[in-house]
Amino acid sequence: MSTPGTPGSPDGQQSGVNHFAETVQRDIGSDRVSLDKGSTEQFANPGLPQDQDAYGYPASQLEPQYPGPQYPGPHNRGAQYSAGQYPSGQYPMTGYPQPYGRSGQSAARGVILGLAIACVIALVIGCVVVWKKVSDSSDSTVETTTAQVGIPQPGLTTTTTFVDPEAKAASDLASSSASDTAYMRSNSDNRWAAQVSAKWPGLYAEGRTWDNASIYSEYLSMKQRYPNVRLLRSADWPVFTEKHWWVIVSAQQFSTPSSALSWCVSQSLDKDHCFAKFISSTSGPDGSTLYQR
Repeated sequence: MSTPGTPGSPDGQQSGVNHFAETVQRDIGSDRVSLDKGSTEQFANPGLPQDQDAYGYPASQLEPQYPGPQYPGPHNRGAQYSAGQYPSGQYPMTGYPQPYGRSGQSAARGVILGLAIACVIALVIGCVVVWKKVSDSSDSTVETTTAQVGIPQPGLTTTTTFVDPEAKAASDLASSSASDTAYMRSNSDNRWAAQVSAKWPGLYAEGRTWDNASIYSEYLSMKQRYPNVRLLRSADWPVFTEKHWWVIVSAQQFSTPSSALSWCVSQSLDKDHCFAKFISSTSGPDGSTLYQR
């Protein structure tokens, strides 16, 4: 049976021999590893250049370099400062980000101005596009309408009716005269009136040749200018000697012919354009007309 410290011991150790003593205290040249916590010696890997760290990276790329002795660097490595005490002096700003100042504000204003201009341009382009579309649509509608009106559609029959202005005016004269005659027989029969016009188609007077259209136009105009204007056909009243006249009177139910003439004067109408006329469905032409002097 073996005993501790003798060959053949189960732990494989010899008595009194420390196998780690050589490793702990063996001199490895100028660079050593010490287990003393108070030691300031640094580990260096023998076989690497002095300007590389233990991992082979250049020391100049790992430690920042600062100009002047007042900043930490390789020459001040290991310097100790008491709590609250740091090297004095101004630290250079070179290499550090500059604070946001006027250049940043100018850039921001430039971006905002550019966006505003882009928005205005886009708005103008949009307005032009919309206007162009509306214009094209209007032109297309006009062309389609013109084509539909000018070109007969298949299967449809187009009938064009020509209206004679003279025939239309003659019909309007007859219709107006009929209604006005009925009024005069009911309200102004055997009364004095002021006659302001008497025309027939083909008459040349006042520098023109009158027709049905011009006579009817004059009637409408006098209805706007004078009170209670009526259109009469001379053939319907025995007080007229000629039977083809269209007569226009202002039927104000004057009691005497003098009052009718006074009204003519008040309207600045001379004796050729206004005189007193007795309107009667029973009396003859004698004594039915009185002119201005």
